This record gives sequence, C-alpha cells and structure tokens, in this order.
Amino acid sequence: MTPAEVAVLAALYPDKTLTAAQIQQSSTLTTWRTRNALAQLESRGLIIASRPRGRWRINARGRITLALKEQRFG
Repeated sequence: MTPAEVAVLAALYPDKTLTAAQIQQSSTLTTWRTRNALAQLESRGLIIASRPRGRWRINARGRITLALKEQRFG
C-alpha cells in the first residue's frame, strides 16, 4: 500500500463521506495522486463510492487495513 493510499484511508477514517477534492485537501496530496489512490483502494475493496455521486467512504475492510498499518508502522 502506498503512502498516498494510507493518507486517503486516514482522511476517510472513521466513517467520513468525502469528495475527492475534500480528501485531497485533508491528505495534502496532488489531484493525480488522490484520484489514483482512490481508484486503487476501490479496486481492492477498501473504499466504496457513496451517494450522492462523487463521494467516497471507507468500509469495514478499509478500517481494518488502516488499523493494521498503524499497528505495524506506528
């Protein structure tokens, strides 16, 4: 998992529903890195698209993954 993906999961944790722009601002990533991380996380089933369209939410699997990363790397 890349640092950008971890930053996106952290921005959405514990149960926020945010747009890509809000995630980008919260995580201080570039637009490209944010969108790439969102695509990768969604493809691995760690986040889900939410309504209204264009919003993202972390799911249970994403929360577990983030918790394991924090445990492992502090």
